[in-house]
Amino acid sequence: MIEKLIQLGLTEREAQAYLALYNFQEATASQLAKVTKEHRTNIYDSLHSLIKKSLITYIIKNNVRYYKIVDPIKLVEYCSEKEKIAQSLIPELAQKLQQQEEKPIVEVFEGREGFKSILSKIIREGETIYAIGASEQWEKEFPIPLSQYMRERELQKIKAKLLYVKNIKPIKHKLNEIRFLPTELVQPSTIAIFGDYVAVLMWTTPLTATLTKSKQLSISFKKYFDVLWKRSK
Repeated sequence: MIEKLIQLGLTEREAQAYLALYNFQEATASQLAKVTKEHRTNIYDSLHSLIKKSLITYIIKNNVRYYKIVDPIKLVEYCSEKEKIAQSLIPELAQKLQQQEEKPIVEVFEGREGFKSILSKIIREGETIYAIGASEQWEKEFPIPLSQYMRERELQKIKAKLLYVKNIKPIKHKLNEIRFLPTELVQPSTIAIFGDYVAVLMWTTPLTATLTKSKQLSISFKKYFDVLWKRSK
């Protein structure tokens, strides 16, 4: 039974004192110390804690304090109060967790293996891809066969809306919807938005890319993409 009381939140000493008190209608700390074989100081500490938990009470006779058990139903009320406290903490703790999750996570990749890591992330996320400044370099730098990548996208049914600059050869596929931007918007990088991620692929030597996980950033870039998509042909 001590183990069960400990599971309910009592310390081992509190549980021992609590159960010992069931042997008496009322008892002094000295009597309980003899039964539990605890030092009186420890007994006093345990009894004081049990009183704060409303699990026992006391009366005074001839300047001597006598402790006694209250209705055992108080154990249930004690646990209910703890549950209420826990419930009251949930909104604040959930907010803290959300704030932590919303902190941007930025990773930097180099070379073809870095490119491969981003492609793998795109496949795992399984979200529609929105790309700004899609480039022929994308196909040239592929670390895996393009056919394999498209097959994996087909399995996941991952669609893509790609904004190329005019005069650049696009990667045509039934999953790709393509539009073209004016040539003056040509840039040495491609921005890919998918799920809560924004990847920026810079066509440098070596290939360098950043991958940022941020819901706010993703939403912001998606709005930017939507504006360009409406103005493109």
